[in-house]
Amino acid sequence: MQSTYAAWCAAVVVAALSPVGLRMLTWRTPAPQEVDPAMARAGKALFVHEWKPNDPLAHGGDGLGPVFNASSCEACHIKGGLGGSGGLGANVTTFVNTDPVATGPREGVVHAHAVQFRENLSQVNSNLPPLQQPTLSQLVNLPGSGNHCIAMPRAVHVSQRNTPALFGANLIDEIPERVILANERSQHLKWGMASAKSEVTPVGRAFRTAGGRIGRFGWKAQAPSLSEFVEAACANELGLSNPHHAQPAPLSRPSYVSTRLDLTQEQCDQITSFVASLPRPIERLPQGAGQSAVDSGKATFAKMGCAECHTPSLGSIDGLYSDLLLHRMGQELQGGGSYNDVPRPIVPPPDDDPSSGAPHPGEWRTPPLWGVADSAPYLHDGRAATLEEAIAMHRGQGAAAAGKFASMPPAQKSELLDFLRSLRAPDAAARADVR
Repeated sequence: MQSTYAAWCAAVVVAALSPVGLRMLTWRTPAPQEVDPAMARAGKALFVHEWKPNDPLAHGGDGLGPVFNASSCEACHIKGGLGGSGGLGANVTTFVNTDPVATGPREGVVHAHAVQFRENLSQVNSNLPPLQQPTLSQLVNLPGSGNHCIAMPRAVHVSQRNTPALFGANLIDEIPERVILANERSQHLKWGMASAKSEVTPVGRAFRTAGGRIGRFGWKAQAPSLSEFVEAACANELGLSNPHHAQPAPLSRPSYVSTRLDLTQEQCDQITSFVASLPRPIERLPQGAGQSAVDSGKATFAKMGCAECHTPSLGSIDGLYSDLLLHRMGQELQGGGSYNDVPRPIVPPPDDDPSSGAPHPGEWRTPPLWGVADSAPYLHDGRAATLEEAIAMHRGQGAAAAGKFASMPPAQKSELLDFLRSLRAPDAAARADVR
């Protein structure tokens, strides 16, 4: 009887995997693209450039703004070196308004700065204060701070996004879609075809764009390629319109349109080339820790279930520690609003097909952990100041791992943290310094 049951299970698995296996054999793997040094040098100059209104580099466009979050890429991407993450001061404020009778904007970004047409929370909803740049402590109950948050009107949610590091982005860009999809399918099979809507089982879903491409960049995996991520960031963060992304219209002036583009396609490609030139993070023993402690911590990382989502390897990329899938992280970690995108209708995943549709407010792309030791603060809005806090705040599909961490003996916790502290940003000497 047992052998018959085992054979039946094996047949089911083979049948389920057959389409995936066929695609893996027939889909072509793109060859790694070499970064042109001249393009990367030009891109670095644009990355660190301090943009101004009517900037001469904007080719007759309106330059910086009219609404923006920073005046250069470098202003936010600096922790651990040029191209790294950013502190809380660089957080971006997003909003979503699901009120069916709302006449104002439905979702988008409240930009921190403006050349004109300043944005503030009261433009999202008249019951909110006229704050242009709310702090995280005004939006989230932070641990141990005793802070008081702004009371949100019904159907309105305001959240923030912390700046992600860009090291090794070119390697992520080169991961074939079939690898991400095969991993998605593998998680479903491992957990008995459980739905990605589960708030318990660590089953993720790949985000499909409207054109059917697979997202891999951004907190909500909203960008399917590095170039699209860069172009959207230029438009939405700096207000630099380009051939594929319009600059955002101010909340108080939705009809505002720039007469000319600020960036040419060549300039966008140059910035992308610089970002693609940034090397991958490294693994290095943290001060005061031995190799045995780090190895033990890495084994614990897998045993407690962290590696279910923070996959150590994806395709040919080792040490990434991410599946690049969206996972439900619970109500406490919800955050809506369209980031790296112009405001659009809110289209949640339909109940009968959770693999499609816009990301749920509680869904987040598993952030790669390579370089994590040099990218504090943590979680999507930087609410966790330390790695310990980040682990403890995991909810939804990450709650089980957080519970195991909480019950660990102190020595075992220390080893796990030693492992995470071994995941470092690239050394300054090894970092791509495009001269």
